[in-house]
Amino acid sequence: MSDTIDGYKDIANHRKALRRAYSVNCPMCAQQRPRANPSVLLPQQRCRLDGYRDPRPELTNEQWSLQC
Repeated sequence: MSDTIDGYKDIANHRKALRRAYSVNCPMCAQQRPRANPSVLLPQQRCRLDGYRDPRPELTNEQWSLQC
């Protein structure tokens, strides 16, 4: 059971590292809701609040396999 828990923790840590390295704030959230925290987007990700899609190209395999 602890192996499964460790696996999920590794997945969460990898996701956090990707967001630290490649994320940007949604520009539409900053315009429409300047006092709220903007959505944090990875390349090609869509903002759930206003539908803005980040135009940057998708991450390559080398970028995706970022070492923490």
